[in-house]
Amino acid sequence: MSVELTTLLIILNLVLFLLAGFPVAFSLIGVSIIWLISLHGLTVLSMIPATIFDTATTEIFIAAPLFIFMAIALERVGIGTLLYEAIHSWTTGIPGGLAVGTVIASTLIAAMTGIGGTAVLVLGVLAVPEMVRRGYDIKLAIGGLPPGGALGVLIPPTVVGVLLGGFAGIPIGSLFFGAAVPGFLIAGLFCVYIIIRCLLNPALAPRVPVAERPTFRERLYVTRQIFLPGLLIFLVLGSIWWGVATPSEAAGVGAFGTILIALLQRKLTFRSFAEILQTSTQVSVMVMTLLAGGALFSRLLQFSGSARLLSEYIIGIDAGVMGTIVLFLVIIVILGMFIDGAAIIFIATPIMMPVITALGVDSVWFGVLLMVCIAIGYVTPPFGMNLFYLRGILDQIRTRPGMEAVARVAVTDIWAACLPYVILMVLVVAAILIWPELATWLPSHM
Repeated sequence: MSVELTTLLIILNLVLFLLAGFPVAFSLIGVSIIWLISLHGLTVLSMIPATIFDTATTEIFIAAPLFIFMAIALERVGIGTLLYEAIHSWTTGIPGGLAVGTVIASTLIAAMTGIGGTAVLVLGVLAVPEMVRRGYDIKLAIGGLPPGGALGVLIPPTVVGVLLGGFAGIPIGSLFFGAAVPGFLIAGLFCVYIIIRCLLNPALAPRVPVAERPTFRERLYVTRQIFLPGLLIFLVLGSIWWGVATPSEAAGVGAFGTILIALLQRKLTFRSFAEILQTSTQVSVMVMTLLAGGALFSRLLQFSGSARLLSEYIIGIDAGVMGTIVLFLVIIVILGMFIDGAAIIFIATPIMMPVITALGVDSVWFGVLLMVCIAIGYVTPPFGMNLFYLRGILDQIRTRPGMEAVARVAVTDIWAACLPYVILMVLVVAAILIWPELATWLPSHM
C-alpha cells in the first residue's frame, strides 16, 4: 500500500471515529493501534505502552496535573467569586463598568483555572443577573463572557500552553510570556470597545448611582481577599521567568500554595479537599488520555511516512511562509468549533510542526498564533464551546424573577453578541502576523 493511500485512509478512519461519536482521545488511540498493527504487525504492541509511559512521564507534562489541581482548588474555594466582587467594586463608576468588570474577571478567572468554561459558568450566574437588574442591554451583558473566558488559553498559567510546549517542543516559559502580551492586549481591546459603545449610547448601560457604589474602604477590603491568590500566581510565573524553577516545580509550588491559602482563609474542609482531588484527578486523567492518544498518533504518522508526506505536500503547494501559516491558523479555528483545544494540539501539531520547522518559522511565534486561534475557536459559531456554556447558564437563570430579557435570548443573539469580540481577536492575530514582536519580544528578554 502506498504512503499516499495509507495517509488518506488514516485521516478518513479518524474522521469516521469522531463522526461516530467516539471521544477524541479514544479515537486517536484506536486509530493509532489499528494502523500500527496493520502496518507493522503485532510486534508493535510492546512499543505502545512504552510510548505512552515515556510521554506521560516527561518532566514538562508532569506540570499539567499540578496546574490542573491548582486551578480546581482556586475555583472550589471561591476565589473566582471574590475576584469578580473585587473587580466589580473598582469598575462600577466607568461607562459600562459592570460589563468591563465582567470581561476582566472572566479573563483572570479563566487564566487562574486554565479552563475558559469555568469563568463563563461562575460569572454567568453572578454577573448576568446583576447587569440585567441594572438595565443593561442584554447583548452587552452576555457578549463579553465567552470571549473573556476563552482568553484563559493565553494568559498564564495555562494548561494549553503546557501541553503545546511539551508536545510541540516549544519552551513552556517562552510560550507563557509570549502569549501573555496578546492575551492582555485582547482583554484591553474588549474593555475599550465596551466603554466606547457605552459612551456613544449611554442607554446600553445605565450608570450605577453614586450612593450605591462601594466606598474606597470597601473596595480595599474586597481586594485584600484576593491578594494572596494573586501573589501566588505572580510567584509561580516569576519563578519560571527568573529561571528559579522549572514549569513542573513551579506548578508544584502553586498547588501547595493554593491549599495553604485555602487553609489560611478557612475555606478548606475535608469534604472540599476530597472534591478537589476527585475533580482534578478526573480532569488530569482526561488530559493524560488525550496525551497518550496524541503520542500514539504522532508515532503512527512517523512510522507510516504520513508526517513526511504531508509536510512535503504542504510545502509543495508553494503558498509561501505567510500563506502556509494563515492556512494552518484557519484550520485551527475551524477545529476549535468542534473539539477542545488540547485535542487540537494532539491532532494538528504532528502535521504542522515539521512544516513550520522546515520553513524556518520561529516556533514561539507560531505557538502563540496557534493559541490565539484556539481561543477564537472557543467562541466561533456555530459550535464554539464557550457559547454553549453560556447558553446552559442562561437556561438556568431565565426563570428567575426579573429575568424576562434573558428569557427572550436565542442562540443567534448569543452569536451576534460575541461577534464584535471575535473580530477584535482576529485583528490581534493579524497584528501578530504583521508585528511578530508582539509575541516574541517578552520571551526574548527572559
